[in-house]
Amino acid sequence: MSVILLRIDDRLVHGQVVEGWLRSIRATMIVVASDSVAADETQKALYYLAVPQGIKLECLSVKDVARFWSSDEWNKENVLVLVSSPQEALALVQAGAVLESINVGGMHYNEKRIQILKAVSLNDNDIVTLRAISDRGIALEARPLPLDEPVDVVPFLERWQNMSEQPR
Repeated sequence: MSVILLRIDDRLVHGQVVEGWLRSIRATMIVVASDSVAADETQKALYYLAVPQGIKLECLSVKDVARFWSSDEWNKENVLVLVSSPQEALALVQAGAVLESINVGGMHYNEKRIQILKAVSLNDNDIVTLRAISDRGIALEARPLPLDEPVDVVPFLERWQNMSEQPR
């Protein structure tokens, strides 16, 4: 498998991915690595509708993606792998996925998260998980769109950690 990009994006397949990232990295295939999506036929059907003609789409469990990562089954493809959380990304890494960097894309704000960068909001578990990924020597790059300047996420993790330790 020729993985061009692993992106964390809680919306998975959507306009920014389809219109921005696919063309920029010349992906020929999208792989959604998500246990919940793999088990949900309706959700899979919606993602298939969102993908342009000529682009292959696979919605697989994290375990299946990890198994295919090092196989030669997808060698003829330029693959964009999408996960919805840092925990799914770490599971792929722990299962043997080899990569130099992860694109931290759309992790949107909610009442349980704090915004640390444009389009990147995290909770405590996300912070711990992203640190575990970074500790493995994998770069974490925040970049919502291909033309945006990449931003190293790690210093913001430390800043957020220091803020969350302050008494409220």
